[in-house]
Amino acid sequence: MFVHVKSDESIPLAKKVLFSGGVIVFPTDTVYGVGCLPSDEKAVIRVASMKGRVDKPLPILCSDAEASFTMIKWNPMIDRLAELFWPGPLTIVGKLKDNVHLPSKITCDTGKLGVRVPSLDWTLRLLKEVGGFLVGTSANRSGYPSPVTLSQTLTRLGRDADLYVDGNETIYGRESTVVDVSEGKIVVLREGALPVRDLFP
Repeated sequence: MFVHVKSDESIPLAKKVLFSGGVIVFPTDTVYGVGCLPSDEKAVIRVASMKGRVDKPLPILCSDAEASFTMIKWNPMIDRLAELFWPGPLTIVGKLKDNVHLPSKITCDTGKLGVRVPSLDWTLRLLKEVGGFLVGTSANRSGYPSPVTLSQTLTRLGRDADLYVDGNETIYGRESTVVDVSEGKIVVLREGALPVRDLFP
């Protein structure tokens, strides 16, 4: 199925597919994502399989910073980065809270989790509708460039998702920057749409 973000049915349809155990392709502010509900282990395994991702963790998109702090352990550096750069193109990796239990395909048993609050209004609205969280990884098979249009996802990921949401070309056109702040200091894992120099004032 295909739907455009401008359609009034786009959010309800995406919500219906997700709660029925489905996988969706959708726009974010950075690149197109493929995702599912993080509580649905079968769907999570399916997302990892679609990407050809065996031993690499999957990030989670959150509706706001408060939601992310229910998943990862707070520290002052995480708080500072969240205040400065969320919503936006920064994924923060922190220690998973002891009371949070996720499918092993998400964390790969690292005890850590990457979280991000995107700035695209449609994606934020969907997140709020589905409880605040979505597995949200780039909609490409490993080794292919991340897609910035829906048509690119069809060649770089395939047609195995249950719903494809078209949001035209993404704002940043590049993946998020990823930092590990689990130990209270910034370790850059990937430079993306947010320049690394902005992290070190």
